[in-house]
Amino acid sequence: MITHEENRMLTGVSPGTPLHEPLARYWYPICRGSEVQDRRTRKVRLLGRSFVLARAGAELIALDEMCPHRQASLTLARVEDGGLRCIYHGWLMNRQGRVVEAPNERETGGRQQAHIEAPAVREAGGLVWMNICADESQRAPFPDFKWLHLPPQQVVIVDAYCASNWVQSLEGAIDSSHSSHLHSDEIVGARAGAASTARGAGAALQFVRPSTDRHPRIRVRDTDCGFIYGAIRTPTLEPDRQVYIRATAFAFPAYVTFPSSDVLGDMQIFVPMDEGSNHFFYIRYSLGGPLDHEGLTAWSGLVPGRDKDEDGYLHVTRRPDWGQDREAMAAGRSFTGLRGVNLQDLVVQESMGPIVDRTKENLGAADLAIVHFRRLLLDTARGGAAADPQYARGISYASLVARDGLVPLDQPWFAVYRPGEVQWAGAS
Repeated sequence: MITHEENRMLTGVSPGTPLHEPLARYWYPICRGSEVQDRRTRKVRLLGRSFVLARAGAELIALDEMCPHRQASLTLARVEDGGLRCIYHGWLMNRQGRVVEAPNERETGGRQQAHIEAPAVREAGGLVWMNICADESQRAPFPDFKWLHLPPQQVVIVDAYCASNWVQSLEGAIDSSHSSHLHSDEIVGARAGAASTARGAGAALQFVRPSTDRHPRIRVRDTDCGFIYGAIRTPTLEPDRQVYIRATAFAFPAYVTFPSSDVLGDMQIFVPMDEGSNHFFYIRYSLGGPLDHEGLTAWSGLVPGRDKDEDGYLHVTRRPDWGQDREAMAAGRSFTGLRGVNLQDLVVQESMGPIVDRTKENLGAADLAIVHFRRLLLDTARGGAAADPQYARGISYASLVARDGLVPLDQPWFAVYRPGEVQWAGAS
């Protein structure tokens, strides 16, 4: 049972909370590169703090939001080659956050010693990534995921701002049993194959797996970067000889990948903006050929304009019952009455409120991976292994691998992985 104090420890991300410093050592995507236009500013939130992004030609600038003089917002600043110039009194901060001009003062004195924080920032895979750890020696390495190097036509990225704490959103990604219910129109069981396959295209895309079992047994094993859990289901073929394993991988602090088909890969990232909101990114990629960008975006339910407003928040949040199509539910055409697999997730997560009261939950065996994740975060908040700066510095994401398939009954669930494919930590 989670206590109120433990719930605060789990969900707190702002400066002064136990998780802020450990989480600050990692890289997070914060927006699309196309959203930072030349000579324009953009305000972003990360871990309870506000920053300003700008682009000066080919260079990105990232600074603390407030001018060090009188705390005016630098979202109003002029973008110059030398940095950001506050429009209030003309102070100029360079890319390192140092004050290099204070033109309203005849005697500048020590003004050039004044500075604001300048987080590390870089562009990769069409996204802008940020690391706000002030001590460069404690920063985690950049997560050089393979999809960052694919051509744009082979990667589809959808994102949305979610009015819920990042923990409850991420917990949805490590909750295998909900896929048989919330996503039952998009993920279906069949008497075929040894692993998930994709059929259809665009908004009609479905993932077919060789099991109709809605009661997975969960097993968890730690890796060198987080953990992997196996959802063990009875297969539709030869259930007396084998089991169907769907193995989902989590890597600290906020990356999740799960098996979807034999030709596609995916990743979900949950960026903690503050205690009550997170920025959700879903990446679908193909190692083979181009993807249907329009169709996959429609399948997600996060089409700009149709599903999201100009600020990136869901339209259905402001509608009664989140805009459910009750007629389609009654007629059997839709289980949820909600269109789009990612939209379905975000709606149920927002329905819990900005921060869910975990003291009122009634968890069961199907929630074992969620319990494991909470223990990891609480251990980190209390100064455990993942709180050590060396953990972040030495992290590798090579073990962030998802697999699914059939495994003989006399083999452990993690036999779905090839020998040496994952760096396991400790016993199963």
